[in-house]
Amino acid sequence: MKFYYITAIFTWVFVSLHAQTTISGSFVHGGITRTYSFYVPASYTPGVPVPMVIGLHGLSSSGADFAANRDFRPIADTANFIMVHPDGSTMFGVKFWNYETILGSTVDDVGFLEALIDTISANYSINAQRIYCTGMSNGSFMAYLLACQSNRFAAIGTVTGSMSVDMYDACNPQHPIPVLHIHGTDDSTNPYAGTSTMKGIDDTNLFWVNENNCNPVPVVTAIPDINTTDNATATKYVYSLGMNGHTVELFKVTGGGHSWLVLRYRDLPKRPAWILMPVKKSGASSVSLNQRLL
Repeated sequence: MKFYYITAIFTWVFVSLHAQTTISGSFVHGGITRTYSFYVPASYTPGVPVPMVIGLHGLSSSGADFAANRDFRPIADTANFIMVHPDGSTMFGVKFWNYETILGSTVDDVGFLEALIDTISANYSINAQRIYCTGMSNGSFMAYLLACQSNRFAAIGTVTGSMSVDMYDACNPQHPIPVLHIHGTDDSTNPYAGTSTMKGIDDTNLFWVNENNCNPVPVVTAIPDINTTDNATATKYVYSLGMNGHTVELFKVTGGGHSWLVLRYRDLPKRPAWILMPVKKSGASSVSLNQRLL
């Protein structure tokens, strides 16, 4: 990974409630001023390393929107991790993550996110072995790129995105990384079966099963349908027995659209342990899930 000269311009803004702290900052990376915020739970103790979770917003969204609508902060309070909400760069007035040279963009988002980890770690005690990333849609593609190109992440969890064909062909992970993916079969934005430029979800899932040397035969579990009015059901596929105990997990939401099923940590072991909480977004199918994924 190349090293980039970073001019740091920190604009810390503290907003505290019962010792919980939200901090906003910015620094220049690759000639662009990049912005972010992060949440420090009241349980954080200086000098005691804690996990970090980075949440990547979708196309045209923002870190603030991710914080408000994919809210991990109550889980950070109980599980004691720092939750980070970065902003993508802007093109034609729209924030995005440059998971490849989108429309010719040369923005280095892998470098930015690694620099962001370093920036926060310089001021807070972060467990470098327990840094995680989750993303939706465009942010999901970016999470996969991080898994392909960065050695900083212990696991990723992705929703409604995939790997581009070019990313899939070039991906050479520096170490095996557990993956959890959630996708609806009726997603018209990023179709489950893939497109000419995006790998289908089953192919993407199998890539990471092989990278982690997991058992190719999954344990399949039908998720209880606790919301029978949304015309969606979910099936969980767990590929286990991978290197270092890794698993790869897929939630296939039959009838689900391009929507976020709120993905939350209950705790943060070396492999993913996520909770799906009930959320239904306007104009998109979803399914309510409330069990822990192990």
